Amino acid sequence: MLRGILSGIFWGGIVVVVVVSVASLLAPLPATVTPQTSAVEGTEGSQASVADGALDGTSRTDDTVDELAQPEVAEPSASEAPPLADTDSAPRPETSTPENDLTTPQNPDGGGAVVVESDSPVLPNPQTETPDAPAAEDEPSISVNPPQPEVPDVTEEGAFPTPEPEPATEDMAEEKMAKVDPEDLTPDAEAGESQADEGEESLLKPAGELEEKFPQHKSDRIPSVGDEESAEQSATETALPRPVVANAEQMDNPDGKPVMAIVLVDVGDENVDLNALASFPYPLSIAVSTLDPNVKEKAAEYRSKGFEVLAMIDVPAAASASDVEVALDAHLSVVPEAVGVMEGLGDGLQGSKVVSDQVASVLAATGHGLVMFPNGLNTAQKLAAKEGVPSATVFRDFDSKGQSAVVMRRFLDQAAFKAGQAEGVVMVGRLREETVSALLLWGLQDRAGTVALAPVSAALQTIN
Repeated sequence: MLRGILSGIFWGGIVVVVVVSVASLLAPLPATVTPQTSAVEGTEGSQASVADGALDGTSRTDDTVDELAQPEVAEPSASEAPPLADTDSAPRPETSTPENDLTTPQNPDGGGAVVVESDSPVLPNPQTETPDAPAAEDEPSISVNPPQPEVPDVTEEGAFPTPEPEPATEDMAEEKMAKVDPEDLTPDAEAGESQADEGEESLLKPAGELEEKFPQHKSDRIPSVGDEESAEQSATETALPRPVVANAEQMDNPDGKPVMAIVLVDVGDENVDLNALASFPYPLSIAVSTLDPNVKEKAAEYRSKGFEVLAMIDVPAAASASDVEVALDAHLSVVPEAVGVMEGLGDGLQGSKVVSDQVASVLAATGHGLVMFPNGLNTAQKLAAKEGVPSATVFRDFDSKGQSAVVMRRFLDQAAFKAGQAEGVVMVGRLREETVSALLLWGLQDRAGTVALAPVSAALQTIN
């Protein structure tokens, strides 16, 4: 509708402009305008003036022109005269006569038919030279066959002469029979007798009673007291449980909830009250560095309070397999209450493949567990689990950067959610007053009730 209105206005305006233009052309001039019917002559060179509004009706066509009134034109001098035009004709062009000695082309044989010739090879560019084939060498530069031994000279007796056997005599046969003991009933003696008496007895003769021919040898050795003690000692060592079981705390999980373990690293904070920590609503595990000068006393005190203890160990990446084995024996000897080994916060246990492989081999023999920090695809922990070592990778270190209590509780909520998806998780923190307060508040929330908070040994055995 709007488009139609605008179109009508546009065309209406055009019609109005056209009508007004035609009307202005056809309308008479107004009375105030007087048309000009006479030409106004200039005052210069005229002898008479014409009155305004009057027309001069006299024709001056036949009037004579006064010669005196014409201006005099000076004749040009000889130097100023224009050059005379050259009136000579142009030279006649020389034309060549047509050549009459053109020869007529010879007709090809066959009356104009196309003659097919044999194929001719395309010659190479004369500028290029065909490379010469390499000349065959008389002898190879490198010998591919090892030198063979020289062929021995062939004689009438053969290529390899065989020593001739000595002729057998009767004396030699009697001497051979004399060497055979008649009481010797071994297979060699029977073979000797059979060769001596080929016509009398056969090799297929039955041997008779085996007990008579081959008496049974029975040992009359009495076991010594030292052997019995070593056997009892080996049986006792075999019956002893592994440290991951012997030093572990009991854990009940009747509802079968996902397992979540919290490990606190001893950083020497004296503000933490161990008696108050022992009454914590859920179990905790403590990791103690084996390089701490008071590691034995601390480990014994934590164990007496009911906490599981982990030995924190660092091994340099440049250590060899033998160095790792000796170092682990020394580190574990100062913490006999440890249920397992935890990777230290310094060099750790994943500096090289040699270190991680030897750690797994040693712990598989000692029976300790293993807790490692995330590293790439966690190959070291997976290989340790394949060796039979109860091991796990830390899910998150929730207070390593001084996080607030709110952030720590949020990390713990994420760990509880992750535990429901996996077989279990292990969280690591620091044994200090702020972290303990955050753990106590988080334990009162609903998220903590969705998991079974357990010591680290239970998590290691559950995850793997």
